[in-house]
Amino acid sequence: MKTLKSVCLFTLVCCCPRIGCCCDNTNVILGGGGGGGEQRKDKSYVTHFDVESRKAGIDFSNMLDDLSNLDAEGAASWVMDKLTETIHDRMTKMFQKAQSAECRAKIARHFSYWLNAIGREDASFPFVESKFQNRCPEPVIDFNNLSQGTTFESIMYRTYQPPRDEAEYIEDKNDLKILYGILTHGDDARGTIRLIEALYEDDIHTTFVVHVDRKPVNDKLYNSLVLYSQNKTHVHILPREHSVRVNWGGYSMVNATMQILKYSFGLLLVDHGAVGIRSYEKPLDFHKFVHLSASSYPLKSNAEIRERISDYPLDANMIMVILKPLEPHSSAFNYYIECDDAVHRIYRLPPLSASTHGVNLYTSSQWFIISREFAWYLAKAEAGTFVYDYIQYAEHTVVADETFFGTVLRNSEFCTKHHNDNFLHLQFDRWESDIQNGQRDERKCLSPHPNRCGRSPTTLTVDDFFALELSNQLFARKFSDTDTDILDLIDEYRTADEMRHRDITAGNYTAPKMTVDTKFEGQGTLIVAKDSVNSSTPLCIGLGMSGHQVKLVPCFHDEIVPTLAHGWETGAVIKEEVLPHNQWEVGPCSSDGFLKRRSDTGQMESQRGRHSSPHCMIKQLGGSRNGRCLDIQGERIEPGGQIQVYPCIHKWHQMYGFGDGSVAPPGSIHGSIPKNVLKTILHKGKDQAPHLCLGASGRGGKRYIPWEEDENKVDLYHGQDFVPSHDELEPFFKQGIVPPITLWKNKSLVTIPCSDSDSVIEFVFVPFIIEDQGGEEGEFTIPSPLQAQEASTLNIQDRLEL
Repeated sequence: MKTLKSVCLFTLVCCCPRIGCCCDNTNVILGGGGGGGEQRKDKSYVTHFDVESRKAGIDFSNMLDDLSNLDAEGAASWVMDKLTETIHDRMTKMFQKAQSAECRAKIARHFSYWLNAIGREDASFPFVESKFQNRCPEPVIDFNNLSQGTTFESIMYRTYQPPRDEAEYIEDKNDLKILYGILTHGDDARGTIRLIEALYEDDIHTTFVVHVDRKPVNDKLYNSLVLYSQNKTHVHILPREHSVRVNWGGYSMVNATMQILKYSFGLLLVDHGAVGIRSYEKPLDFHKFVHLSASSYPLKSNAEIRERISDYPLDANMIMVILKPLEPHSSAFNYYIECDDAVHRIYRLPPLSASTHGVNLYTSSQWFIISREFAWYLAKAEAGTFVYDYIQYAEHTVVADETFFGTVLRNSEFCTKHHNDNFLHLQFDRWESDIQNGQRDERKCLSPHPNRCGRSPTTLTVDDFFALELSNQLFARKFSDTDTDILDLIDEYRTADEMRHRDITAGNYTAPKMTVDTKFEGQGTLIVAKDSVNSSTPLCIGLGMSGHQVKLVPCFHDEIVPTLAHGWETGAVIKEEVLPHNQWEVGPCSSDGFLKRRSDTGQMESQRGRHSSPHCMIKQLGGSRNGRCLDIQGERIEPGGQIQVYPCIHKWHQMYGFGDGSVAPPGSIHGSIPKNVLKTILHKGKDQAPHLCLGASGRGGKRYIPWEEDENKVDLYHGQDFVPSHDELEPFFKQGIVPPITLWKNKSLVTIPCSDSDSVIEFVFVPFIIEDQGGEEGEFTIPSPLQAQEASTLNIQDRLEL
C-alpha cells in the first residue's frame, strides 16, 4: 500500500482519509484504512471527481525520472514550475487589462490569499470559515416546507403599514422631508438637472445629494452640476475627493451610495477651499432617503409621491427584496477586486447561507426609499454591526448592488420595518450573452463561463408609456437624456395629476369624462370565444379545476346552458352559474385612447389615442388563483408560447390591448412586445411579430415551432393539451375549412401572430349580475339600464324554476 500511496501523491489528486482511498486520473484504489487495496474495475462509471480532477490535475507519474534525480528543494522547485503554469497564464491575461503597478500588486496580493493558504495550512481560504450574526428577530422562512395556505406570493407581498396609533406617521404630507440621493455619470448634465427640477418643490422640504462618477471622463458633468448648484442650498454635489470611480458589476456602485449617505450625515471631511481647512458638513435634515439613478424619472406628481410615502410610517424601509434566499451553486460565486477602472476575478467565493455562515444572501434592488434610522445604520457602519462585517464580504462580490441592501436589511433589526416594494418600474434589456461575440459589452461578462453575462435595464420610450401608466409606480428607469418625447409625455401626465390633487384639496374636483370603461359595474366578466356562444358548450377563458395554464373551458355548469336565450352574450349572466376559474376582472387600463364594451355584440371596441391604444390587466376573480393576472409567460414570447396566470407584477407581458382592426383583428386580445425585446430576438436571428394574439394552436394552416434554445419548449401540434386529434381536424382541413373552436375544449391557449386570422380567437365579454341577497325572492341586481331592458335574454324565471 505504501507504493500505491506514493503514486497517488505524485499524481496530485487526492487521498480520502474517511474511507482510506487514493485516486489517480484513471483508477480509485481502496485502501481499507491501511489494509490491502482493491482497484476499481468499472472504468465506464465516471464520478464528478473524475471529471474535475482531469481538468485540473497534472499526472506526474510519467515524470518520475526527473524527480528521482533532484534533492527535495530541487524537486519542489521543479514541481512548482509545473503547478503554476496555468496561474501564470491567467495572471498574464489579467495584467493585460490591469496595467498600473498598483493594480497588478493588488491582484497579486489577493491571489496570494489562496496560494499561501495551501502552503501554510494554518490559514483558510477567504470567507470559508467566516461567521456572521443574523440580528433579524423574524424567523427564517423555509421555502421548501411552507405551511398550508402559505404561498410564495403571499410572502413576497409583505407590507409594513401598522395602525397609526402603533407607529409614527406624518400627518400632513407637505411636512415630509425627502432627501434624494442621485447617482449620475456621463458628460451631459441635462438629464440630471431635469430630474432635480421635476422633483423640487418651492417651500417644501426637498433636498438633493448627487454623486458623479469620479472617472475623468465625467469631469465635464461634474463641473456643470457644480455650476448649476451654486446659490441652490437644496442641491449638494458630492465633493470630488469623496466620489467613487464606478465600474459595472463592482462593489463601487454600492460604495457610491454609501458615500452619499455619509455626506448626508456629516461624516465626511470636506475641503472648504482655504489651504488646510477641512471640516465636517452639518448633517442634512430629512425623514426619508430616496435613492435614484439620474436615468430615473418620476411617473407621479410630487403631491402623489409625498402622499404615497406618507401612507407608511416614518421608520418604514421600502426595498424590493426576493425573500427566498439566494442559493447559488458554489461554482457560481467568484471573488472579485476593482482597480484600473475594471473588475477582476480572482477565484471562487463561498456563497453565504444560514447553514454555513449564519446568514442568507438576498437578491434586491439598489433603488429604494428608506428611513433616516436605517440610512444612519448604513452610513455609520459601526464595528460589531452586521453591515460592518458584511461589507468586507460584499466588496468582493459581483453585481453587489443587487444583493447588498436587501441582505443588510433582512439580516439586521430593521427587517421588521420592511415594506417589500420600492415603487420603481423597471424593464430589463437582453442578456449580454444573447449578443454575438465581438459585439458584447465585455464589462458585463465577468463570469468564468463565456455565455453567462449580465444585463442592464432597457431604455424606455413613448411605446412603453401604457406600461408606465399601468405600473402605478412612483418612479421608473431608465430614460435617455436625448429622448425628450417620453419625458415630455410623462410631464403632461404628472401636471394633470398635480392639478387633480390640488382640486381635491380645494374641494372642487370634477372627474373627467371616461374614455376607457371596463368596470362592468364592478362584478367582473366572462370572456367567451365568440364562435362558441351558440354551441352546446360555450367556451371561455379559464383554468379548469387546477393548475395555472390558461385554457378554453366550458363557461357554465352543465345545467345552465339549455336555459341560455339567443343573444345571451350581449346581456349579462348570473355570477353564481359560472365556474369560479372563469371569472375575470378587466383593469386597470391605460388612459390613452378609447375602450368600451359594445352593447350590440359584447365585443370590446378599441380606438388608438395619441401614442397607443388602451391596454389593460386581466385578473382572476374567483377560485384558488384569485387575484392572479393573465400572463404571456414573461419574456418567453415566441409564437406558440403558453398563456398562464401569475402573480400580478405590472409588467408589459401582463398588459393586453384589444383588436381595433389595425394591429389585431376586431374582438381579439393581444400583447404588445416592447422594441427592446424585439431587438433581442432580431439579434438571435429570429423573426417576431410586434403583436401576439391569444389563439388556438393548430387551428390555422401555419405552424409555429418553439425556438430550439427554449428549455421549456413543448410540442404544440401533437400534444393533447394543445390541439385536437388528427382525426378530428383532418376532415375540415381537407375541405379547406377552419375547424370549429369547440374542438379546442379544455385545450391550452397560446400566443399567435395577430396576422394569422384563422388561429386568432375573437372574444366577447359578458358581465356578471349577482343575486340581491337583501331583496325579495326572485330578485336580481341588474348592473345597467341596457341589461335591465334585455333581462328577458337571461331567462330568469326559467332559471328560478330550474
